[in-house]
Amino acid sequence: MLNYKKQKGFTLIELLVVIAIIILLASISIIALNNQQAKARDARRISDIRQIKTALEFYASDEGQYPVEVNPVVLGSQGKEKLCAKAEGGFVGAETSCKTETTHMTKIPQDPLTSQKYIYTGSEKGYDIVFTTEKESSLGSAGTYHAHAQAIDTLPGIR
Repeated sequence: MLNYKKQKGFTLIELLVVIAIIILLASISIIALNNQQAKARDARRISDIRQIKTALEFYASDEGQYPVEVNPVVLGSQGKEKLCAKAEGGFVGAETSCKTETTHMTKIPQDPLTSQKYIYTGSEKGYDIVFTTEKESSLGSAGTYHAHAQAIDTLPGIR
C-alpha cells in the first residue's frame, strides 16, 4: 500500500479564486468611492455658492448695489479673492487689505476642481454666478447652474 502524506496549504485554483474575489471587491469599492467624492465636491460647491450669495447680499445691503463686473470673472482667482466695501472696488486680491472696517468675505472659495470655476458677472441691481455640478445633488441633476439673488437655478442671465 502506498503511503500518502497530506500536505497543508492551498491549491493554485483556491488562491486564484480568492485573488479574483479581492480584485472584484476592490473595483466595486473604488467605483463607489469616486462617486461619493464627486457628491462631496458638489455639496461643497453648493455650500460655497450659498456663502458667496450671503456675502453679496450683505454687500448690497451696506453699499446699495452689487459689485459691478461687466466682464465675467473667476471668483477666488484673478485678484478676486476678497469682497470689500464698494470704495475699495468690491472684489479685490488676497494681498489687498480692506481699508474700511467692512469686509464682507475674507476668502472667496474656489471650485474644488481646478478645471471648473465659479464665474461672476454683476450689475448694480443683480448678479449671476455660474457653476457646474458633477452628479445629481440637492439642486437636481448634474449640470450648469446660475445663482442670483432670488435663487439657484438653471436659468441664465442676470436678475
